[in-house]
Amino acid sequence: MSDTAAVRINEKEFILVGVFLIFTAILAAYFPNIATTNASGEIDYISIPLVGFPIMASIILLAFASQEKASRMHKLNASVRLATLAFSFIPFAVATALFFDWLVVIDWNNIGYNSYAIRQQYTWINSIGVSWHVGLDGLSFPMVWLTTFLIPVTILMTWDEKSGATYHPLLLLMGGALIGVFVALDLFMFYVFWELTLIPMFFLILNWGGKERRYAAQKFFIYTFTASVIMLLGLITLYFLQPAGSGEGYGDLTGRTFDLTLMLESARSANARGEEWMGMDMQKALFLMLMLGFLVKLPAVPFHTWLPDAHVQAPTGGSMLLAGVMLKMGAYGMMRLPVAMFPDALLFYQDLVMFIGLVSLVWGAVVCLGQTNLKRMVAYSSVSHMGVILLGIASMQPIGYAAALFMMFAHGLISPMLFAVCGAFKHHYHSMEIGSMRGMAKWSPFLAVYMMFSWMASLGLPLLAGFVAEIMVLIAYWPTYGWWILLPAFVLAITAAYYLWSMQRTIFEGGDEGQPPASLNGEKPPDISLHENIGMFILAILIVLFGVMPFIALDMMNAWSVNIFEMVISRNGGGV
Repeated sequence: MSDTAAVRINEKEFILVGVFLIFTAILAAYFPNIATTNASGEIDYISIPLVGFPIMASIILLAFASQEKASRMHKLNASVRLATLAFSFIPFAVATALFFDWLVVIDWNNIGYNSYAIRQQYTWINSIGVSWHVGLDGLSFPMVWLTTFLIPVTILMTWDEKSGATYHPLLLLMGGALIGVFVALDLFMFYVFWELTLIPMFFLILNWGGKERRYAAQKFFIYTFTASVIMLLGLITLYFLQPAGSGEGYGDLTGRTFDLTLMLESARSANARGEEWMGMDMQKALFLMLMLGFLVKLPAVPFHTWLPDAHVQAPTGGSMLLAGVMLKMGAYGMMRLPVAMFPDALLFYQDLVMFIGLVSLVWGAVVCLGQTNLKRMVAYSSVSHMGVILLGIASMQPIGYAAALFMMFAHGLISPMLFAVCGAFKHHYHSMEIGSMRGMAKWSPFLAVYMMFSWMASLGLPLLAGFVAEIMVLIAYWPTYGWWILLPAFVLAITAAYYLWSMQRTIFEGGDEGQPPASLNGEKPPDISLHENIGMFILAILIVLFGVMPFIALDMMNAWSVNIFEMVISRNGGGV
């Protein structure tokens, strides 16, 4: 058979697979209308449209691409890229429709503690109490929507990435796994998706990263997987030490359950009676085990050293998802598990959590001052901003919890734009050194504008999303720690210093003609492409939108924070 004939056959096969995937997309979109509803009559808008479809579609695309010869792989890139972008809009459309009540009416501001919208549960491993259990509340839904939004934006931003037939499906797979983490209400299922997120990110760094990509990928995997194993030990200990029970959700053989909602209710009941669920010593031990896994993922000092290497070596799309959503898994896990289950242990370790957050905030900012690599500077700024989240948790105030949640969301919009700018800088100038390109405003005005905007958003400029979260944390910090507030406030000045310094050297210096980097070999410095421009513009619009109207996301976060504080952190209004 000639090569021409083989190509024709492969094209026909691709058309068939494409038709199948389109059918799958339609099935996912209209799944609620043709699927059997559960016993309560609710329709499952989560399992297939948000979680199952992106994972299944990405696996099929990857399997199909793996059958193509390397010499002809470039023929698939455009088709797979378009298919991946189209499929990524399905979970985004479903999540957006859920927010606007287009599919089902949900009052996101009045979901009670340990209550969930669109809650669905299917028996999985009945003998040990494992079920497919999903649901959404004010803690999880903002992160789900953020994930569904970032996937198509990331695909668009990295439209021309090499080997797109495998690169872009990995982004889609990453999105499905991340959503699985946020919607899981079963700890077994939670851990499965938690580990699944490591696989696409590992291969994104390993195959599309920089010169030291192997070292960075291995370090990323070793750090995060080791921490996950410690977290798993905590989950298993929690499973065996919980009071035995029977009925729905409990294992037939073990009398135990992985059902998170049952555990949270048991912990809340004990807390309401003035008791320490599982005993104070065990609470403290489990709190440390779970927090360690989440602190490494966040990451916080001193567990942060894997992050700068991963960011510097990762491709632009990998960095956007890593900073935008994957790091937030750590903060989400803290709020969902140890904070909600072990309030007495949180009170015991309150000052330690505050200290780790403060050190992360200060250390990350100070280290940024000494960086010469643009991407490494942004990576350390993420460590500093994650410290703000810990300060919100340590405040043990409802406004502090809401501030931590909004910082997760705001940073999830700002940090992808930061790394998109860094990626465009690297792509067009072939360098990441601060000052290698001077006078960028003259040669690349669009990139210069987006750099200035994202830098200002990250340092907390008013009317942008990050400012709202930072000011709320400072307000929450004062009642608990008083004049210690001066230290995080001073860090804001340090943050402004390293961002303004990098902008001055990159955008404005260089005289009237600028100083293009030597890596361009005398060629005219280019500006960003159309798809990069569109992606950054969309991110900028949302950063402004949530800065001017933060209540769009903040109201449901406030409601969740007040609920958990009233039902768990305080006992009958009297405090822990």
